[in-house]
Parts: sequence; C-alpha cells; structure tokens
Amino acid sequence: FSVLKVDFGALSISFLLFIVVALNEEIMIRGYVLNNLLSSRNKYLALVISAIIFTAMHGLNSSLGRIALTNLFLAGILLGSAYIFTKNLWFPISLHLFWNFFQGPVLGYHVSGQQIESLFSIKLSGNEMLNGGGFGFEGSLVCTLMLVVVIGGIFFYYLRKAESFDSVQDNKVKN
Repeated sequence: FSVLKVDFGALSISFLLFIVVALNEEIMIRGYVLNNLLSSRNKYLALVISAIIFTAMHGLNSSLGRIALTNLFLAGILLGSAYIFTKNLWFPISLHLFWNFFQGPVLGYHVSGQQIESLFSIKLSGNEMLNGGGFGFEGSLVCTLMLVVVIGGIFFYYLRKAESFDSVQDNKVKN
C-alpha cells in the first residue's frame, strides 16, 4: 500500500487553467456564435455551424486525427445542444470544465493532444482507435460512442419534455 502524493498547487493551477479554457470557449462559441446564429437560422443548422467552428478552433492541436476531429464535432453538438435546450450557458461551461479537468489532471489522459501533469499516470497500449493515442481519450472510438449516446439522451429528454409541455398547453387552450 502506498500513499498517493498529491501536488495540490499543480492541481489548482490546472483547474484554474481549465476554468479559463471552458469560460473562453463556451462564451465565444455557445454564448456568442451559437446565440447569434439562433436568432437568424434554424436551431439545428445553427448547432451544426457552431460545432464546425468549435472543431476548427482545435484544428492545430497535436496528434489530431479523423476520430478526434469527429469527436470534437460531436462535443460541439453536445455542448451546443445543452445550451439550445436549457438557454443556460453554465451547463456547457461546467461540462466542458469538468470533462477536461478529470480527463487530464485527474486521470492522466492527454487533453485534446496536450499532456498535463496528473494525479494518475496512464500508459496506453493497444489500438489507438480504442484508447485515443496521443490525442487522449477524445481521440477514441469509445469516446465517439459515449458522445453519441449522451447527445441522443439529451435530445430524447428535451424533445420529450417539449412534447409534454405542448400537450399540457393544448389541454389548457381546449379548456
């Protein structure tokens, strides 16, 4: 049994760094770009355009491959759909922050191709399509599957909630 030595200073600096990253990216992409597109475009087209811009912002990250690009686009869809359905920027900011923080400084994966000091050390082996290789977990097919499931869950939940709301409104109008 060994005691894990935690560098709380480095962990705190990483957390502050990821707060800045999440705030900047979410305010810029969801708060400004997506919000403005929603006023002039269909919400799904606005969502796709903002996800493309989010993906392009990460286009120069190291170890970027097709799966990582796909997952960045899907992450843009996930974060954007969270904003579209809630009209609240705090959910995508929090999701983005904790996704990056737990993936990198806690679990030891690269975050979008960037290696970060972490609590745990991961030695990747096997197929890079499954573990993400040098890009990190975000470059894996496991992440792709997870993103698709979560996006589907968000759409299912909020579209069903909207149908339920519309049904209640229709009943009020009839009465």
